[in-house]
Amino acid sequence: MLEGVDLAVRAGTATALTGPNGAGKSTLLMLLAGLSKPYRGAVHPRGPLAGVDRRPLRRWPARRLARHVGTVFQHAEDQFVTPTVREELLFAPLRAGTARGAADAWVDELLERLRLSGLADVHPYTLSGGEKRRLSVATALSSGPAHAPDVLALDEPTFGQDTRTWKELVELLGALRAEGRAVVMATHDDLLLRHLADSRVRVADGDAALVAATAADREGGTA
Repeated sequence: MLEGVDLAVRAGTATALTGPNGAGKSTLLMLLAGLSKPYRGAVHPRGPLAGVDRRPLRRWPARRLARHVGTVFQHAEDQFVTPTVREELLFAPLRAGTARGAADAWVDELLERLRLSGLADVHPYTLSGGEKRRLSVATALSSGPAHAPDVLALDEPTFGQDTRTWKELVELLGALRAEGRAVVMATHDDLLLRHLADSRVRVADGDAALVAATAADREGGTA
């Protein structure tokens, strides 16, 4: 069980949660995303999120939370809700009010960049593990640049990907970070840490401690 965690996630930065298997990285990620209830304390919104709702994230209505915090789960299939890959990616932008033509164009770009175009009409549950992971990340990004969540909480976003797809994922996440979104990711990927993370939080022995931070991380606005 995690105890005494005091952590701020800042807008326009990428925070990596690291540590051994079973240490609580996924648990902490779900707490930060407002999807799990803390045993004690609360996850309070700051900056852009506080302008939406000042209550702890755990108390936000599900629709509001999903609009502002995009989550990729440890088990990708837990978040699929439609019968095809394309419909899965269209769900969020159409729900956000994006025009159908613009939604189709963005989904086509995601499908191409993440090498899912040939799988657009298949059921998400029939995908391989790596394909499910790519689709789960794509769904978190599918609202499009103009409607992307303020915070992205990603559990092992690059797991099982080849070099090409890894690069596309990192570029997409880097672009959202540059636009002021906060990226939080539980990961074992050292290369991802070097290329994207502004700060690193090590989770171990029931605690989470900031072990590395850049100037950009310290100066960013808290999300």
